[in-house]
Amino acid sequence: MTAATSTDTVADRGPLPRWWARPATVIVFRWSFLLGCTVAAFMPTWLRLAREASDGAITAYIFVLPLLAAVAAQGVARRRSGELPIHDRQTDIIVGGLALIVAVSVKALWMPRYADQYALAHLDVLSALVFFFGGSILLFGLRPVGRFWSVWLLLLTLSPFMYRLIAIGLGGGRFAYGSVLVLLAGLAGAIAVGRTRRRGWLGFLCTTFTGLALLIVVLRYWPTIDIVWLQIIPTVGAAVATGSAFYVAARRGVLGERPRRRLAPSTAKWSLSSYAVVLAAAVVLYVIPLPPTVTVSNTVGPPGSTAVPLAAPTGWTRTDIEEFDWVRAFFGQSSTLVRERMRADEGNPAWDTHSRPRTVVVDVLSTTNRASLAVYPESTLYQLSGTRTSPKVHVALGHDVTGQLYTSVSEALLLSWTKLVFTWVRGAITQRVTIISVDNHEDDAEFPQPRPSMTSNLGTSLSTFLRGNAITTDANPEYKDFDLLTSFATALVRAQWLANPEAEQ
Repeated sequence: MTAATSTDTVADRGPLPRWWARPATVIVFRWSFLLGCTVAAFMPTWLRLAREASDGAITAYIFVLPLLAAVAAQGVARRRSGELPIHDRQTDIIVGGLALIVAVSVKALWMPRYADQYALAHLDVLSALVFFFGGSILLFGLRPVGRFWSVWLLLLTLSPFMYRLIAIGLGGGRFAYGSVLVLLAGLAGAIAVGRTRRRGWLGFLCTTFTGLALLIVVLRYWPTIDIVWLQIIPTVGAAVATGSAFYVAARRGVLGERPRRRLAPSTAKWSLSSYAVVLAAAVVLYVIPLPPTVTVSNTVGPPGSTAVPLAAPTGWTRTDIEEFDWVRAFFGQSSTLVRERMRADEGNPAWDTHSRPRTVVVDVLSTTNRASLAVYPESTLYQLSGTRTSPKVHVALGHDVTGQLYTSVSEALLLSWTKLVFTWVRGAITQRVTIISVDNHEDDAEFPQPRPSMTSNLGTSLSTFLRGNAITTDANPEYKDFDLLTSFATALVRAQWLANPEAEQ
């Protein structure tokens, strides 16, 4: 947070050794302490992100953000001059302390409300950023930290949820995810070289076009490159190249001269209590647990081609089939979502008092990107904002397949749906099967339609934040179609193996 300036003023540091008062020593120690606390306090988060990245999740970009921030920050630091050694430690302590409290609150109070959407939102990353911001104020002072407001805004701009929302809006392909980060790199380049508005726009355009060119080249010659490198090479490469080019252009003709600039001392006084507060907050944040890891079942599914719809079980007839192509933006360009409507051949008084034949729908999502199934829960496939969901009941369906059954109640439509969800692996394809029934037994019963629901999830998340989990939880569920769905699902699973009798053991 300090860089070269012309001032030699050193803040009063109390009875510290003379060597300790050297600006370089102070800055290195404070940066090391702050970075060490940030890494240690959120070590479970960094490990979780690394595992997700190794599984192919796009959250690897979070490790790219510090590199872009460093590129932007060095440009801001080089433009600092004539900074007065004015500081108010009381203000620093108040603002920094409040930021640390917010960081703890986000991880301890806010994150548990969105445990099911943890991999989608990663609110612990927001907590880490707020902690780093508060610690910077306590150690370096509010004024020096405030000079880097554009860098803080850059880091805050692209949360995991917003990153996915923007990329999906652009099509959801690898180029879309890469281009969003290229635009962010353009902002970093603009901040780094933006001594004037003209230079800022020029830096943005140069960085963006360079990044897009690198992205196209990488995808052209290495189309299957790991997502981590796809995010690092175009973004960091373009930002560094643009910043270096502008620096060389500015120093043209004087590259051999050493600029007479000295490292400025920190204007914030030494305060042992500031270190203690940052350390205490780091310890508290470390002991706050993360939500359980969402595991995608690796149960071996039935043999046969995944391009063929699921076979209808005995006593049921497929009456309609429909395919949705929007899932490619969420689960990969090779993913598919097929809905099969199936109707019982005969009525069952246990399922309907008038013995009317019941109808269910079977939604089959197929993808090669298993990591995406953990990021986007089954509920994200449907726009069901304003519904209350019951606890899940585990049901054994045979062939080592276990399903999860729950209900969703819509007070607006005065309807309730019962869902049974299970996942299996068929070769390189992972399939998530969702079976849905509705408490309206008429032929024109309304089933939830698969639709892109990121904005719907955002509205539900806002309501949950304001009113708590109670608005989305059905504390007294009625599993009316429990027997219907378990019987149908068991028969459906058995039918897939019977469709390939040579594979039956």
